Amino acid sequence: MNQNPDIISGAGEKVVDILENIPSDSERRAATDTPGGRRRGGGFRFRRPASFTIFRSQDHADAFSTTASVETGGSSDVMMGGGEQTAGEAPEERRITAFDEQKKKGDIYNISVSEDVEEIDPLTNDYIGIVANYFSVGLMIGGSTSLLYPVLIVKAGATASLMTASYAVVMVFWSYKIVFGFLSDCFPIFGYRRKPYMVMGWLFCAGVLLTLAKEGNDIDPRHLVIMLALANMGYVWADVAADGFMVWVAHREPIERRGKMQTLVFSVSKLGQIAINLVILFGFSGPEMNCIGFESNPYVPCSTDIYVTRRVDPEMYQSNPNGWCYEKCNQATFDWDLSISEFALSICFVIAASIPLYLRLKENKVAAEPRGEFLRKFWSQIERRACWQLILYGMISHITFGVVNAAKMSANYVWLDLHTFQHQLMVITEKVVFFIGLTLVRRYALNASWRKSVLVGSCLVLV
Repeated sequence: MNQNPDIISGAGEKVVDILENIPSDSERRAATDTPGGRRRGGGFRFRRPASFTIFRSQDHADAFSTTASVETGGSSDVMMGGGEQTAGEAPEERRITAFDEQKKKGDIYNISVSEDVEEIDPLTNDYIGIVANYFSVGLMIGGSTSLLYPVLIVKAGATASLMTASYAVVMVFWSYKIVFGFLSDCFPIFGYRRKPYMVMGWLFCAGVLLTLAKEGNDIDPRHLVIMLALANMGYVWADVAADGFMVWVAHREPIERRGKMQTLVFSVSKLGQIAINLVILFGFSGPEMNCIGFESNPYVPCSTDIYVTRRVDPEMYQSNPNGWCYEKCNQATFDWDLSISEFALSICFVIAASIPLYLRLKENKVAAEPRGEFLRKFWSQIERRACWQLILYGMISHITFGVVNAAKMSANYVWLDLHTFQHQLMVITEKVVFFIGLTLVRRYALNASWRKSVLVGSCLVLV
């Protein structure tokens, strides 16, 4: 019997050597397709390729261990529980298959907890706060971005470059999610890594919205952009902590249903975006936002600013030179308007109502993890092929699919006469289609190949 558990063959092969040289599915198929790959007995002889260690060092290979060592005929073979060697299968192929299955089970699919851990229902009182968080995220991300079009393009007549820069500034803190995630994981507050950061982030966001509400409709567009960016920083802070909570719950889902938690929370986020875009559609399609220079107070004289008067409908201006600002223009769909203050307070109300749900989230206390150990585990995760390939795809897809014409918004308004109502209908339609797609995936395609899904989705975007 072998005295060294790391040695599994008489030739002195180690477990880590076999793990590093396990052929992939494509390499197995290539081996079986070659004329010289066939051997007697109906099986195939696999010639293991060279080791690929560019993203995984040799030190990490010992993470995978054997499940059993069974002595047969004076040699020690690694076998999966209860399995038997099939006819025509060499011991070396048996070991490769066993380690392949063990790696698949331990490296990707069973990535979190043991089978005896109970699945968590995210809609119970202990965890409904996670779902509520994503609805508020949908309100913020949909409201802060969709509000820019009626305020900057329609009312203020901002240039295309200012609109593009404003959108980038509002969304800038999404690029720093990794920083907030590091704080949440390594610096627990009173032993909690998720709840305190969710509560603090949303309180900060609500505070900024209250400050914005005090500004009213006369707020400078540039000041509005800064305030929305700060509010976004607060909800991104909370959202990162909720993402960690969501992943923790998702890891406790059975393999056949894994993915329901993710699709649930992102569907709820889309519902939040649809809801806030409906508010913008009905609240900002009136004369206050769509009629240039409109005045609801008849005692306030019409503006004589050349920048304002040159954007007014010429027919309206010529027919009533002194009272054109009190009339409803053709671009306004409704006779009422929602002020920016009321818009901010409506979101703030939903955030405040959700705070008790965050406080009652069931979370176990943990000790602060050493920063060096956390970074080491973080790098170990990035080295995994299932991780770095997705990161690489995300970078490339954002670079390629994210290229847009900076003049698109201004051109839609000037050339297509696309005002708030029409623009919001387009946005809502997009969100509804996205929501339907998530619902279909959650119900029918959880076990579909993500590679094929990404390929099909990328091709549809190109079309």
